[in-house]
Amino acid sequence: MSTTQRKRATAIVMTISLAANIAAAAPAVERADPAMVPSAMVPNATVLLRFYPARLATTPIGLVEDQEVWLAKVQGLMLGAPPMLQQSLLMSQTPEEFAANVALLQQIQATSLTQGGARLKSRFQNGLLKK
Repeated sequence: MSTTQRKRATAIVMTISLAANIAAAAPAVERADPAMVPSAMVPNATVLLRFYPARLATTPIGLVEDQEVWLAKVQGLMLGAPPMLQQSLLMSQTPEEFAANVALLQQIQATSLTQGGARLKSRFQNGLLKK
């Protein structure tokens, strides 16, 4: 088998593997509360309860949150994330992988909030919004 054929075969296997992972995770999707997020799809994060009580950035120091609160926070992190990152979190196998994925999602959320604040400040400065 030539190098080109090996590369093509590897690409095909990776594509099939990715499609299989996405298809396997598809049944784990449920409707979000329409009052909270209209027509959004939120993955079911109950499979991540095996990592409970992993500390989140919003977990008070020295306390352990209820499972429902912890799960709601994890789902909230997933809500604004791209589907690929949602799947990465859902597919976490070790506490270290879970912690790394959560840290990434928290960084995305923090950056999004910072950029939103900067956009509002810019609009106020440009007179597009009034107090």
